[in-house]
Amino acid sequence: MATAPAPMTRSDKLRVARLRLAAQGLLPKAVPGMDAATTPEMVVSRLGMVQAQDLAQACWALGVRLPGSTMAEVHAALESGGIVRSWGARGTLMFLDPRLLHRLLLVTGPRIKALAAGTWRSENITEAELESLLPVVVERCGTAGASRSELMEAISAAGSDVSGQRGYHLLVALSLGGQIVQGRMEPGSGTRQLFMASSRWSPGAVPETTAETPELALREIVLRYFRSHGPATVADCAWWLGLGLTPVRAALEALGDELATRELGGSAYHLAQEIDALWDDAPGARSVLALPGFDEFLLGYKDRSATLAPEHSEAIAPGGNGVFRRTLVSGGQTVGTWQVETKGRETRTVAVPFEAGSPAGMLGRMHSRMNGYLKFREG
Repeated sequence: MATAPAPMTRSDKLRVARLRLAAQGLLPKAVPGMDAATTPEMVVSRLGMVQAQDLAQACWALGVRLPGSTMAEVHAALESGGIVRSWGARGTLMFLDPRLLHRLLLVTGPRIKALAAGTWRSENITEAELESLLPVVVERCGTAGASRSELMEAISAAGSDVSGQRGYHLLVALSLGGQIVQGRMEPGSGTRQLFMASSRWSPGAVPETTAETPELALREIVLRYFRSHGPATVADCAWWLGLGLTPVRAALEALGDELATRELGGSAYHLAQEIDALWDDAPGARSVLALPGFDEFLLGYKDRSATLAPEHSEAIAPGGNGVFRRTLVSGGQTVGTWQVETKGRETRTVAVPFEAGSPAGMLGRMHSRMNGYLKFREG
């Protein structure tokens, strides 16, 4: 009778967590052999996609990986088309490298459509309707872009019903071909983006003329995932993409020896060769971070136990409602949450550690990191 593999030890979990900090660009020193990201565009390119249903939090996800950067720099990257925002995987809005947009949708689009099929049937959204509306919304976006309300007016004028949530579901469906994306900030708004016709605005978002198969596209995406998120498992990558295990395994096998692999607790963890070189001396033991809600460090994995003790899951996402709070991370471990409070003209950050009695020095570093967000937001 085969012996069950021993579970991962605490030291193994700590090593995995700290190597993920390095892979995701969350430590001050660059990994030898890997270029350090110096712009918001480089951060997104490295990670492939960044969960972005909360725009302000997604901007900080880039800012925390670029010490000294500002919200204005991220908005400038959105203005130029160096970063786009669209429904990239799991039916969720993502910041995306525009050069990856069509490859990603080639892989994930069919799955998103399959998950939305029931909703589209109940809303009577058909392929024929979408085909007729696509040139309408692309033309309305023009070269300057259009707000969501302006697109709703154009869609309604074309004869489609946009009442209730139907207009929202139409926009999602129309975005899955990559012809429209969210880009520039709406004038006078720091929280809303315009919809842009990608072919007229972001040259990087235009698909290459050479045909690419979903298999080749998935191979590149899987490589980018493990290089920026590893150590991670096939199940982690499949969850991140919203795909089944089989296609991810096939893509991984096709990559050959481009990645390193470590066996821990009966599971294979894949990672960049450069990150694997740090295995015996994982950096980041003294690091303290104030991460946004929905950050890739936590949400980029199906199994989050290496970085978050199960007993604290409720504090991060109360009621399992899919809304993830801002997190405090020390040495790769999630140790609390934090929030921003505004009273009158005063804005302050508040740390909520899981355990009482955190050392004064640790609390001081937490507040320094949290206040870094306020400086980023105001810049």
